[in-house]
Amino acid sequence: MELYRLLQQQGFGGRKECRQLIEYGLVEVNGEVVDNYRAQFELADIASLTVDDEPWPVVRGPLYLLLHKPANYETSHKPNCHPSIYRLLPDQFSNLDISAVGRLDVDTTGLILLSNDGQFIHALSSPKKLVPKVYRATLKHEATPELIAKLQSGVYLNDEAREFAADSVAQIDAHTIVLTITEGKYHQVKRMVAAASNRVEALHRESLGAIVLGELPAGEWRHLTAEELAAFGF
Repeated sequence: MELYRLLQQQGFGGRKECRQLIEYGLVEVNGEVVDNYRAQFELADIASLTVDDEPWPVVRGPLYLLLHKPANYETSHKPNCHPSIYRLLPDQFSNLDISAVGRLDVDTTGLILLSNDGQFIHALSSPKKLVPKVYRATLKHEATPELIAKLQSGVYLNDEAREFAADSVAQIDAHTIVLTITEGKYHQVKRMVAAASNRVEALHRESLGAIVLGELPAGEWRHLTAEELAAFGF
């Protein structure tokens, strides 16, 4: 594949932009400057790629990413009042049609998955899949046995005709609970807690299916592992 086409595939812009990057001597492949935009490379042979003195991860197929979303970031390509979560990813990814699997509210933190594989996004977003999502909620008022019982047995949400129940609820301390849900209604955890006569002060998603956020720092991202993808059948 000609190098400029390979750069296009990697998300570095259109034909003209990629040719100029190469002709200006701004592209290094495997540690060597390449200024011929028609130079031939196989993707499998590229161990390292540097553009304008900045190392870039080589994209070798569809992207499957895990991001630790900080507070005050919007899950949107066109944010209104806060920066977009996509600004936390490498610039080149902005040209690769990456979208989030579902959304997290501006003030909600934790695990969010992103991909440019439409089948993957649909499979994990579909309510029919019943993918478990684990949230840690900090409450305004102390958690009582009555609140736990309501969340487990089901509560009615405004504008919904049926009850919604958590798959499991565990109390961590006086003001902290961990809930597992398999549905994804708008503001579901916050609305469920409110319907049980309390209020969520902070919300953090710890896991989605078999994928756990772990110790990844806020604002950082990583690729999903082959084992994590296999757990979802990919």
